[in-house]
Amino acid sequence: MTRDIHADLAGQFTAASLSPLVLCQIGTAQGDVRMWSGIGSLDYAGETWLGGGDFLGISDVTETADVQANGVTFSLSGVSPDLVDMALRQIRQGLPAQILIAAMGDDGALVGEPLQGFSGKTDVPVVTDDATSCVIGLTAENALVDLERARTRRYTDQDQRAEYSGDLGFEFVPRLQEMEISWGQGLG
Repeated sequence: MTRDIHADLAGQFTAASLSPLVLCQIGTAQGDVRMWSGIGSLDYAGETWLGGGDFLGISDVTETADVQANGVTFSLSGVSPDLVDMALRQIRQGLPAQILIAAMGDDGALVGEPLQGFSGKTDVPVVTDDATSCVIGLTAENALVDLERARTRRYTDQDQRAEYSGDLGFEFVPRLQEMEISWGQGLG
């Protein structure tokens, strides 16, 4: 899929010296969590992004020409029990998640506008805790994953009224199933 890339960012990607970075934004019940691949805080788009450094991990982002739902996994390692508790309480399935790819100039500011590398919806967090470390993993799925889900809706009057209580649009459908309709014939 082709994307428009800001001219300054494209120039930075082809320059002799490159300082790439990744911005991750994950929706939670209390608002978005914003992290970046560096150390310390980064101000971008009126928001403060927390530095994840080596503790922040992102799986490969796969993109194909086929109509296919691809996902990505975010991971945060070396986390405290308080952060694990917060993740389990705040992360909800179906909230937005995105990855932005950017470059930092010599002055410490982002060059141009970041390029969107992934956009999707969160799944449930998975916590892996062993004797040496604790890792929070979160999978996000592309919007195309909805095409693979079974639809449980039925086109019946009861189903329609459960969703829209005053709608009578399906009230007459059962009568239409056995009705004989003369189409395109004269009246006499």
